[in-house]
Amino acid sequence: MALQIAAKEDLYKHLSDAVLDGGKRAIDFLEFGVFEGASLRFWCSLNKNPVSRFFGFDSFEGLPEDWHSGKRKGAFSTSGKCPEITDPRVNFVAGWFQRSLRGFLSSYVPQSQLVIHVDCDLYSSALYCLTTMDPFVSPGTLIVLDDFFDALHIYRALADYCSAYDRQYQLIARTHQLGQAAIVML
Repeated sequence: MALQIAAKEDLYKHLSDAVLDGGKRAIDFLEFGVFEGASLRFWCSLNKNPVSRFFGFDSFEGLPEDWHSGKRKGAFSTSGKCPEITDPRVNFVAGWFQRSLRGFLSSYVPQSQLVIHVDCDLYSSALYCLTTMDPFVSPGTLIVLDDFFDALHIYRALADYCSAYDRQYQLIARTHQLGQAAIVML
């Protein structure tokens, strides 16, 4: 049974402590859906390994389509501006995932434990990111999924990805009401 944790920051801290050697293990952290950078900043604060790398993918133009009644197309826009994060280990890849991820991956060479943070809200975006990242996903890859409760978007994208690519995972921790979930690929 997965450990239930109160808040997402507590979930991130638990993962850092329990899975990533208290933030000492080098990681390649790829976040899909950065917005203002709060999660990226928090992960950087948890992991102090100097060879860790953090990549934030976002269009910074908001959602490309309506998500639900409270979040319409354009929600989460920063008017094209990347967040200001001074950590030199952070790099941003601006643009729609379908236009930027393959180009990034054409020269990307994993160097450390892969941590994927899916915070892109939409089924289409989450499915694209998971399937495109598949060649880099190996047993032990840690994936954090925001809005996991959303059966029509994030949960469905994970289920369809795992079905299509014959992937298995273990749910290791989650927040209340499945706001966030952490899985490790088997």
